Amino acid sequence: MKLLTKESDLEFLSAEYENIQFHMLRSNDRLSFISCIVCVYETAQEMIENWRAIQNLVAVYHQHSGGFDAWNMYLAFVSVENVPINEKYEIENNKFSARKIVLDGFKEAQHIDQLIIELENQLLGSDLSLESREYPQEKNLSSLKDYYSGAPLDSKHESREKRASMIDKLIENLNTNEN
Repeated sequence: MKLLTKESDLEFLSAEYENIQFHMLRSNDRLSFISCIVCVYETAQEMIENWRAIQNLVAVYHQHSGGFDAWNMYLAFVSVENVPINEKYEIENNKFSARKIVLDGFKEAQHIDQLIIELENQLLGSDLSLESREYPQEKNLSSLKDYYSGAPLDSKHESREKRASMIDKLIENLNTNEN
């Protein structure tokens, strides 16, 4: 999955905040829809002063009234300056309207292509790789299937006793082979 720039009417934001750059990003996967409004600030102080008002405007003018919108929507606040840790924590842990991420100390804040790469890493895990490893199988441990295979599923007294006996055998085996 990738994040792509999307032409979107963000006039409701840029009319209020002329010195902040706004970009709309959307995922290219129809089944895993994510949208992200990126707010690029000149200073960290400007971010601290305006993030709440921006989230409120986004909630009113951009989001639908459905319950899942907040979890498919991100607000990314970007600054070249470092944001104090307390303010960064407050912004990122605020649960109103959308998920939030703060990219501070970001030297390439003016270049949307660099922002997209960083946001793909942060939001989509694009920088992660999966390594396959082989683990040696222990020969003395028998599979759980041996213990629950053939367990009666009805609610008869005999069936309950049989299931209890099967659980007792499993616990006994685990205690015996604990190490």
